[in-house]
Amino acid sequence: MLIISTSRKDHSLAARERAAGEMVFEEHDDSAAMRRLREEAAKYDDADGSRLSCYLILQDQTSLWLLETVGLQKEIEEKADVFATTMEDLSAKTVFVKLPNQASTFPSLDRRPISFDSDTVVHLVVIGFSSQAEALVMNAALVAHYPNYCRDSRLRTRITIIAPNVFEGRDRLTQRYVHLFDSSYYRTIDLYDANPCCTLHRPLYEKSRKDFVDVEWEFVNGDVRNAAVRQKLTEWSSDDRQLLTIAFCHPDSEKNYSEAFGLPEAIYQEEIPVLCHTEDSEMLRAVTGSGAYASLYPFGNECCDINTLRTLKQLAQRVNYVYRHCFSLQPDDPITAPSTILEDVLETQWKEVGSLPKQYSNIFNAMTLGTKMHSIGHSSEDWQEYYALTMDEINMLTEVEHNRWSVEELILGYRPVTNEEQALIETDISQKKILRNTKKAHYDLRSFDDLRSDSTGKNVNVYDMALIQGIPLIIKTCITD
Repeated sequence: MLIISTSRKDHSLAARERAAGEMVFEEHDDSAAMRRLREEAAKYDDADGSRLSCYLILQDQTSLWLLETVGLQKEIEEKADVFATTMEDLSAKTVFVKLPNQASTFPSLDRRPISFDSDTVVHLVVIGFSSQAEALVMNAALVAHYPNYCRDSRLRTRITIIAPNVFEGRDRLTQRYVHLFDSSYYRTIDLYDANPCCTLHRPLYEKSRKDFVDVEWEFVNGDVRNAAVRQKLTEWSSDDRQLLTIAFCHPDSEKNYSEAFGLPEAIYQEEIPVLCHTEDSEMLRAVTGSGAYASLYPFGNECCDINTLRTLKQLAQRVNYVYRHCFSLQPDDPITAPSTILEDVLETQWKEVGSLPKQYSNIFNAMTLGTKMHSIGHSSEDWQEYYALTMDEINMLTEVEHNRWSVEELILGYRPVTNEEQALIETDISQKKILRNTKKAHYDLRSFDDLRSDSTGKNVNVYDMALIQGIPLIIKTCITD
């Protein structure tokens, strides 16, 4: 296995992997890392059909975004199995993703299970805008999908970003993830204005299509010292219908400390999780963990571990296996997950995924297995004893999976078809794949109850259903692998 790193923040991680016998290259920037990857891939002997396993730790969030949405050149992808991240992205995954066989010290965003009948919503408030803030909010958007939205589309996960000059951060996100925000509700309010008012962006197809994005956004131009912000945080902390998490993500760690300890007392009295980004957690750990600040959690590069990526990749390969099985079913075949996963074909099928963005699609699915299990009342501690889902659970989580997939695809750069493209596909189903591959226009980006059949003759909701049925098998084979 190969690790190529350009991050200035992961020397301890690189040292741990080198001590474990892994091949580690530390490069000075992302361009040098890509040259190293190309060189190592070119000289790799793939005579047996295998690929070089590579974990790529980039410096720049933009570099990661390009790999997730555009991918790599074919000559590299054919020789190297690449999983790219940044230290900020890996930190966010460490905080939010629950994995089998890996204990987490961080509370879930949904620290109480959110069922179909629940009126509770997850609310993440990020204070400060930085590359860590971007990684945190985008990973939250990938993970936080719950059954109650299927009953009431007003019950969306809310992500609030509060920062001075938040407009710059908002514009960066809405331009980089243009299709996500085109299809989302998001509000902007300027608290520095003498008469603050809220501006609401509505989804592009709000008037003609049913809502299908279960995450909403809020951009607040202000800071945590503002009286209105402090009042809102206090109100949100005592609201039984919100599961509030607060994260401090200024570029300056000392500012994060200062503002985290200066929150209204009600936040800590209500035991609201407060995440504080820092590159040196020793001081915070010395004064937290019990007492008044027991719900404050420092996070940063120190909590990161390559094993998070290894486990996610193992789960993602099994997600792909189940999807492949379902795609091979005939229209009249019963919708079922495979009864077993053949370990000796996982790598071959993974290579046949064909592009880095499609690999990320499987990885993003794997990131939410813990969320789905929690929604039906199971924590990671009892995953090994869990063998099957009931039909009611399958039906409920099938719609959740489609909603999750929709947000994922929008993040990966796909968009809903236009009315003209939709009419074209309905005349000729072969156009569905053509438009998806040439224009990243995806016919299935629509509400769950509006899904249609694909070229195999199956309604595409069968893939979501099979993936849900396969969750216990995916988890158990990963645990016992």
